[in-house]
Amino acid sequence: MRVLIFAPNYLPATRYGGPVRSTHGLARALAALGCEVEVLTTDVDGPDRLDVPLDRPVEMDGVEVHYCPITTPRRLYFSPAMARLAHRLVPKVDAVHVNGMFLWPGPLISRAALRADVPLVISPRGMLMPEMVAGKSRLAKTGWIRLLERANLAAAQAIHVTSESEAAGLRAMGLDLAPLAVIGNGVDGPGLAPTQAAIDAVWGDVAPGRRVAFLARLDWTKGVEMAISAARAHPDAVIRIAGHDQIGLRAQLEPQLIRDDGSSCGAFLGPLDGEAKWAFLAGADVLLVPSVRESFGMSVAEALAVGVPVIATEGVGAAGLLRRLDPSLVVPRDQKALDAALTALLADGNRRTRIGLAARELAKTALSWKGIATKMAALYANQTTAD
Repeated sequence: MRVLIFAPNYLPATRYGGPVRSTHGLARALAALGCEVEVLTTDVDGPDRLDVPLDRPVEMDGVEVHYCPITTPRRLYFSPAMARLAHRLVPKVDAVHVNGMFLWPGPLISRAALRADVPLVISPRGMLMPEMVAGKSRLAKTGWIRLLERANLAAAQAIHVTSESEAAGLRAMGLDLAPLAVIGNGVDGPGLAPTQAAIDAVWGDVAPGRRVAFLARLDWTKGVEMAISAARAHPDAVIRIAGHDQIGLRAQLEPQLIRDDGSSCGAFLGPLDGEAKWAFLAGADVLLVPSVRESFGMSVAEALAVGVPVIATEGVGAAGLLRRLDPSLVVPRDQKALDAALTALLADGNRRTRIGLAARELAKTALSWKGIATKMAALYANQTTAD
């Protein structure tokens, strides 16, 4: 099977977090199953451009990645080069998988697939949940959906969502216009466990039992301010915050790290990747994920892979996995509830150990990329039942 995946951003653009890592995880796993996988993406990396070839595909873990330059209007990822390449590639593949919403290439590639009679799978990546549509540019998004997305969604072979909560969001919006397929993300662990030296480089000055992690881009939808407040509410907790500051929130949040007595309850580490990211997670006692809404939540999966408990709010798609470990790990998106959950978990080392051991086992079974890719390949071939 030959599969063409469109992703707005791709490695090495790690600033875009979970969607970039999960798209490559899927593409690589599909290639390992024997699929011929090509990725169509852009050279966007925040305000900059990736230093990648634009005149030929790049081989990455068995996947051919085509990077295309964008032009004005940059905000919409407009790319005549991508249009030409899509016109050439789409008729030659057995399935097209479009990721994301509200960018020019998505509808373009979807229409190309439908014209060529190539099976189309669309992954909204959480962008069609009510909170995400209403939260910013509601009128523009509503108009975009009506004019450009609805027809493609209705004609797709399937709409892929990564959690039951994302599926519920589409139904609430009346956008379950094709069969919904609920297939979560996988996770690749660190391979070798992080060394104690690597962990100490991040956490060595903080005693175990006090280490609180936050791993996400700095954005109000991720709830970083709630995570800081929860750490402030605990007299001994120290929070370390890792992630790209894409919209300049760090300067506003820095003062919140100072407790009333003048002491600091944490620090910003900036973006972490590779060994440093795994050491950051593995050394933590708990990861906080108080997002408004996540279609899945890759940081949850990554923490579970290294045996670290996670406290998440109900809008996080991977909350279902946490409930299987301990229902109290999932809380309403309420500051007092988050504070109480953090205090209780930090006070109980035996509980953290028990959850951590169970988390590793759950990650091995429920978060295997091979299993996820097998389900997605069957979806492309229309061999699965709809949700």
